[in-house]
Amino acid sequence: MKRTMNDITTDIMTQQMNMEMALNPEEFDVQIKELFTELYKKEDGIYWLYQNNEKKIEMVDEHITKCKKIKKMLHNGNERVKQLVIQTHRELKTMPKNSEFNPLKIRKSNGSVEVIDENDIPNEYWVTVEVKKLDKKRILNELKEGIEIPGVRLLKKDFIGGFR
Repeated sequence: MKRTMNDITTDIMTQQMNMEMALNPEEFDVQIKELFTELYKKEDGIYWLYQNNEKKIEMVDEHITKCKKIKKMLHNGNERVKQLVIQTHRELKTMPKNSEFNPLKIRKSNGSVEVIDENDIPNEYWVTVEVKKLDKKRILNELKEGIEIPGVRLLKKDFIGGFR
């Protein structure tokens, strides 16, 4: 039966707590070494699993990219078909004939702005957009220096290196 990392860790911690009660220190050392060997083998498996998942993630990303290209191609094709209908009926000066299978209608939009040259547009048509954004780098540096800043705190998390 394969044991979980938690099982192995629990056994190591239990063994270490019972160290004083061990009758034979050599037997204790052997048991601890065996448990740590099992733990290290488990970590080897975790590293393999992580690398395997990374490769799968790359494959999924590639698939997503391909799917996005296909979606864009299909969307562009649909747009060309719509323009074909508009162009055909514009040239014929007709409208699509509706039926149970054809609900198509050609209508005028409410309008949109086509910008020809922004430099020619008068100033009164421009708006100033102001963006307020936290300077997290500055906050981080000041928190590391020991400065207290209301509304934030320095957060340090454990992380594991070596997977890449």
